[in-house]
Amino acid sequence: MLEAAGRRCWAPRRYETYYREAITAKDYSQAVPVICTTLEQLQEHGAGAAVWRRRGRAHEQTLTDALDNPDGDALYRCQYARADAEHARRRAAEREARRPVCKRCGTKFTDERWEEVTVHRTAVRAGDTSVCGPCRADDVAREEAARLQAAAPPEPQDGSEPGRGRGWFRWRA
Repeated sequence: MLEAAGRRCWAPRRYETYYREAITAKDYSQAVPVICTTLEQLQEHGAGAAVWRRRGRAHEQTLTDALDNPDGDALYRCQYARADAEHARRRAAEREARRPVCKRCGTKFTDERWEEVTVHRTAVRAGDTSVCGPCRADDVAREEAARLQAAAPPEPQDGSEPGRGRGWFRWRA
């Protein structure tokens, strides 16, 4: 009855964290350690033996172990780092699963190309958004070659020398 009445004073609390299911450590920062033993156990085993029982724990411990918080801050930092690394790994795997694949060559887009086709300002200049960077570079080179070929003057067909006999004055032979 006394143990239940004083529970809010000595009981640890859960850490407030994003990874609630991964953290089993307890926050003892506001808890007062309440330990007890019997005189019979002290007389029989001495104060240095495992005769101390901390409220909220199941078994007797030595005095230093009963006052220690093995499932406190150190465990919390370890569990938080592990949960954070797992979360980062899972996010990276999900991102890779969403990465687009080129419809021509089948390779995955690079980060730069993926950003180019998804960011609204550059998507206009990105060309075909379903092809990767090298395939897009091939398209650009092909378009540039076609543009240059269309802009070049046609070759003369009749075999006459270009530039001869085309002026206002001609040389007579």
